[in-house]
Amino acid sequence: MNSLRFGLLLLAAIVVAYGAVPAARADRFYDQEDLSLYLDTAAGDAMAAEGQPGEAAAAGEAGGEAAKPGKGPPLPLHSLEGVSGGAITPMAYFCNAGPPGTTVAPPSLSYTYLVAGSKVVNSVAYSQVFFNRIEFSYAWNRVGLGDFPGDVRGAGLPHLGRTHVHMHNFNLRGIIVPEGTGGEWMPMIVAGVHFKHNPSVQNMDSRLGGRPNALGFERGSGVDYTVTFGKMFPKGFLKRPVLMDFGLRFTEAAQTGWLGFGDTYRTNVEANIAWVPFDWLAIGYEYKEKQNPYRRAGNLIGVEDAWHTILLAWIINENCTLAGVWGHLGNIVNGEENGGWGVQLKYQF
Repeated sequence: MNSLRFGLLLLAAIVVAYGAVPAARADRFYDQEDLSLYLDTAAGDAMAAEGQPGEAAAAGEAGGEAAKPGKGPPLPLHSLEGVSGGAITPMAYFCNAGPPGTTVAPPSLSYTYLVAGSKVVNSVAYSQVFFNRIEFSYAWNRVGLGDFPGDVRGAGLPHLGRTHVHMHNFNLRGIIVPEGTGGEWMPMIVAGVHFKHNPSVQNMDSRLGGRPNALGFERGSGVDYTVTFGKMFPKGFLKRPVLMDFGLRFTEAAQTGWLGFGDTYRTNVEANIAWVPFDWLAIGYEYKEKQNPYRRAGNLIGVEDAWHTILLAWIINENCTLAGVWGHLGNIVNGEENGGWGVQLKYQF
């Protein structure tokens, strides 16, 4: 309950901050005929900034009035590790990148509360974009271990000394190839490096007398490497925007790092698709492959399963998004945790 109270206090702080924003601030993306027109124009502006003729430029040549680049919808969300994306996977598009020519874009903040069976995850995230191409982000995760400590004692092992773990995620991503380079078919390509530090799991290893080392545990910190390919289709389905991403993650992490890190890198697939049927609603699906770096330990450490999530995001205004997530998460540490659910509130300044 302490974590829930903390989350509610954070949400209240964000709401207060939102109330301090002048009411005269325009919701520019609502001023367009629909969100797909805004995204279409924004994509054209981005390509024009890279020297590529976009649809916005074509509209100007045809004598039409091209929409001015303004503040777009507060999408994507923040993943649990803090990067722009869905709840569990990254997207190539960045949060709050600003119009072309922006040197330092305003930051984005979010709070995520996720319940998966007996496990509870709290995540506070920050991201900021520089020069329209570089994203720095950070997320602090507090993961409640649920019935795992009790199962450890039941197996005759020493007490873990804690009921939760903390992990710090530091992420740096950059656009390597802008979308539309060389032709409309070209997706955006983003590369990232993700440093993760989990001091809690190192302490657990010490309390257990080094037994996790026999299962493959090496350390409490690790570095992931990602590459993400993203493509937007402004009129993708029913003349509404569709965003698709496919990525690869090179990682040594166990349960994304919540259980520490092994000594061998593995390649995992990550993918997502999002559709914006209305200016105020986005619907998404995510897939995150996970491989087990540790050997199985009876009922205490099971084989990791792939994660699947379905998201609904309510676009409240140009600054704020409230999202709900349902997840099929499979085995998490010591048991099946399917039917997980969560919420995220994200605010873009």
